[in-house]
Amino acid sequence: MKTIPVTFLALAVAGFSLAASASGQVTLKSLLEEMSNPDANTYLPSPRFTARLWSSHDRKTTTPEADGWFANADFSQFLREENNEERREQVMLDAQGPGAITRFWVTVARTDGKGILRIYIDGKLAVEGEVLKILSGGMLCGAPLSDSVSHESPYLNRGHNLYLPIPYAESCKVTYESPTLFPKPPAGGGKPPARESFYYNVETRSYASGTQVESFSMDVLRREKATVDATNWKLERRLNGADKVPGETWTFDGEILPGQSVTRTVTRTDGGAIRRLAMAVASGKVPNALRSTVLEISFDGERTVWVPAGEFFGCGYTYEAYSSWYTSCTGAGRMESRWTMPFEKTCTVQVWNCGTTPVTLSLTAIEIGDYKWDSARSLHFGACWHEYADAPSRKDANKTQYDYDYAELEGEGLFVGTTLALWQPDTRWWGEGDEKVFVDGEKTPSFIGTGTEDYYGYAWSRPQPFDHPFLTQPIGIGQGHPLREDFARRNAVNVRNRALDAIPFTKSIRFHMEMWHWAEDSKLDFAPLACWYMRPGGKVNHGADPAAVQRPVRVDMPHIPVTLPKTATLFEDFESGTYGSWKVEGEAFGTAPARGILPFQNPVTGYSGRYLVNTYYGKDDTKGTLTSPEFTIEKPFINFLVGGGNYKGETCVNLVIDGKTVRTATGKNAERLEWTHWDVREFTGKTATIVIVDNRTGHFGHINADCFHFDITPRK
Repeated sequence: MKTIPVTFLALAVAGFSLAASASGQVTLKSLLEEMSNPDANTYLPSPRFTARLWSSHDRKTTTPEADGWFANADFSQFLREENNEERREQVMLDAQGPGAITRFWVTVARTDGKGILRIYIDGKLAVEGEVLKILSGGMLCGAPLSDSVSHESPYLNRGHNLYLPIPYAESCKVTYESPTLFPKPPAGGGKPPARESFYYNVETRSYASGTQVESFSMDVLRREKATVDATNWKLERRLNGADKVPGETWTFDGEILPGQSVTRTVTRTDGGAIRRLAMAVASGKVPNALRSTVLEISFDGERTVWVPAGEFFGCGYTYEAYSSWYTSCTGAGRMESRWTMPFEKTCTVQVWNCGTTPVTLSLTAIEIGDYKWDSARSLHFGACWHEYADAPSRKDANKTQYDYDYAELEGEGLFVGTTLALWQPDTRWWGEGDEKVFVDGEKTPSFIGTGTEDYYGYAWSRPQPFDHPFLTQPIGIGQGHPLREDFARRNAVNVRNRALDAIPFTKSIRFHMEMWHWAEDSKLDFAPLACWYMRPGGKVNHGADPAAVQRPVRVDMPHIPVTLPKTATLFEDFESGTYGSWKVEGEAFGTAPARGILPFQNPVTGYSGRYLVNTYYGKDDTKGTLTSPEFTIEKPFINFLVGGGNYKGETCVNLVIDGKTVRTATGKNAERLEWTHWDVREFTGKTATIVIVDNRTGHFGHINADCFHFDITPRK
């Protein structure tokens, strides 16, 4: 073990208070304050509650032993139908006793999204309106408490999420009414229109009888507008990394050799907590380094965290920019955690290099702040990780689905989050499976979901990235839909972390997810991570696994050469592994074409075959040009692949005739190469050269190019 000296930086001290109403009553205000309090889930809840998921899951799903455990008609399923003033209201939720709705998710299909949602509190109608306006359209409050993801997806294809808490003293009933749920046949006869697919997940708390709760109403919402606005501001502020955490800071920058670690132990007499943990990991193979660089954390002598850095920080295999309430990544390498991790006396943090090559840590910081340790209620933070490598999409010769586990815990505490990083070779949807959460030994799980993407807050397997305080998809192009067959990248990362919707357990919790892939003969790499708070002495079924983190991670599909039309004439695809008669000047191009990713670079996708032009040699600090031999323009179009920097004249591919640049193209500040073309009909018969230019340093100061060919049609 290698121990590195540390430096402390003095910062201002500010405490964190627990959210609670002065009277001890559960109110909209107290719940919002609890949601925005990073310490709230580090204590056993007071008042105590149990949690439940109400969803549209297929009602054939009951217990693992019963037929229908993997039934998949997870839409438009309700508790019952009620006729109310000639309305056909479908009951989604019917909770008795004091409680609160903590999260509401919906998506729709075969409808305009204008079905009517009604929320009855203590037997009286409290909220009524179009379902999507209530959940994500700002009818009750603004974003991010009321929001949809991904914003890049069509509105009706999004997951619509409401995190505004809705407390009730006696009861809560939620209904849905829509004419397209049970459409009538046309007046002239024939088949009725397609039935609406309505998917919902509603999570609730149930408090013990006698718990004092102030019921939600529109009047209460108006009264607490300032608190709602302040909560949205806090969530957005932390989402944007604007908050500051006080305390003492350990910093480190340096190299860790294989099998070695850096360690810091903090001792306090009155309790403390890790408030922020940040680092950047650099290596010749970034994806592998993010997996084999491991965080090991012990609190009061008990190791509760042993996880790869990439998954812990929500990045997975690559540095994809995103931000959430608990974790974030700048996209330029710096990863950050803001989980509160309390301890009574001591805390030890180790960063291990479990790989086979050196890694360099930079911007590393562990910030320790004050924390009021309560021996009766305080909980240690924990996280576990494991990988299902080459997991079959179906279990056996019968091609049946199966369940895999994120974590199985024994003890008392709160389940607070999950991350899933995956790679798949297929283009079909992998995440049809539902979460199934067993609390305190129950036979029928109190949480049965409607699909993996629904659990993570989005919908319809949309690949677009998004971030939200509690829901993120930093990268989704491994989703399959609408993935192109020639898209080399096959990765996705889904993150969901919990605040008010944390799941309490007094004895045990088992968090399982179905493997339900539309492909029947595929093999995937699934790497789930789970986070919790638990009383000291708890147990978890997944521990340290050095062999697993040493397995090479898969990011891309094997690259195969692009198939050119019969009308095309190949000019250069660099598959010889050399530049041939192309002229190299400067250092940016190295001595030969790159074989995909270069050291410290995020994965490069979309190129043809094994080799491409990639000027990330020396990272973004080098410059140069690569000039082709002369050729005569005979066909009307020059087609090629280009990626990298989007800087005209600095990171570009130029067509040069008689010493002048007559056509140019750049990347889009992305590593992916995409097709572009030049219409060169006006230059037929002219002699030309292609010049690839890297004349820029700094952010995306490089250019990628491949597969130059001439054709009678443009390639798009």
